Amino acid sequence: MEICKRVVKILEKGYVCNNCLGRHFAQLLTGMSNEERGRILRKFVAMEIDAGKDIDIDKSNFAGVEFRKRDIETNEESECVVCEGLFDELGDWCGKIMRNLQGYEFKNFLIGTRLPDKLVKREEELWEDVGIEYCEEMKAEFNRELGKRLEEKTKKVVEFELPEMQVLVDVEKDEVELNVNSVCVYGEYQKTERGIPQTEWPSGKYEISLEEIIAPAFLREADSADEKFHGAGREDIDALCKGWRPFILELLGPKKRKLDLDKIKEEVNKNREVNIRNLQTVGRDKIGELKAWQPDKSYRALVEMEKDVDEEDLEKLKKLETTLTQRTPQRVEHRRADRYRKRRVKDIHWEKRKDRKIEIVVKAEAGTYIKEMISGDGGRTVPSVASIFGMDAECIELDVIEIHGKDDLAFITE
Repeated sequence: MEICKRVVKILEKGYVCNNCLGRHFAQLLTGMSNEERGRILRKFVAMEIDAGKDIDIDKSNFAGVEFRKRDIETNEESECVVCEGLFDELGDWCGKIMRNLQGYEFKNFLIGTRLPDKLVKREEELWEDVGIEYCEEMKAEFNRELGKRLEEKTKKVVEFELPEMQVLVDVEKDEVELNVNSVCVYGEYQKTERGIPQTEWPSGKYEISLEEIIAPAFLREADSADEKFHGAGREDIDALCKGWRPFILELLGPKKRKLDLDKIKEEVNKNREVNIRNLQTVGRDKIGELKAWQPDKSYRALVEMEKDVDEEDLEKLKKLETTLTQRTPQRVEHRRADRYRKRRVKDIHWEKRKDRKIEIVVKAEAGTYIKEMISGDGGRTVPSVASIFGMDAECIELDVIEIHGKDDLAFITE
């Protein structure tokens, strides 16, 4: 169907605004808006009529047009039969968005629109009549035109990949919804008191967690609604972490994105239970990288033996520099899958203490159960300190003293 016939077929439906007329030819020519295309096409049809062509379409499509050759009475513009005046409301929507954005820091944004079903259906019916060869969707044009106005108002730019601010316009509900991209802060912590879990326990068994100690200063600084704590593994609740364990704190719905990280660190480190360091803002994609990281760790364990062990016999501990077979420990089997794991112990050193005690320093693969490497867990871990000496052995104190391989996390800047 030639272009002129398509234009006439569209305008036969009733009054059609320039945006909705031009949008059906959006794939033709560049450097102009759909509104400009519609204005040009409308005037071309008006010229055809003025030249004597008999075209029977709603005269409201030519409001304000002055015909030279023919005496044609035009009607006032009515509401567009395609979009129902949606594009006349761009300024109103821009104002609503600006009011919703007050108080938020962001460098870029993306517009999304939820159109009423009736408008989508009406557009699809028109496509069936005139074809879709050169068309653009109404939603795409509305997003773009609204984005242009918002860029001008905010002096920010549209970003399609990872926008800091996503704006959803719900036309039917007459609502604006903001989806604020998280601010993620990488850091490393030391846990300096025992009996504190890394994250909050739903049961409320523990009074406080490291997450609840660390997060408030970040939340206040970012004016954030909530947070998620992502740790690179976790130590046992009764263990200290003297090595620096990496974490990412994800701040949800933040109003502020430029954070004074030195101020936050100073505030958190006033707490006796924890120290943090090396804070830096990172992308949200780094959470997955941190979770997938499997570093070796070094531990200090104070072990109490059932009987005293001679200094010379302690050389048997070298037998633990091997691959352990560990079935899921009894102490965690209620919340973890029951399976067997192979974990490598890479290095072990020891020092005899008083009263049947031995201090062991061990380097092992990620995921090694150190307490069970000592006790044997009723035969579920083989070999173990208990099986090597043929007597009960219990870990009475455990510390994480080093987390190796931080160089593997390429996004960290020292």
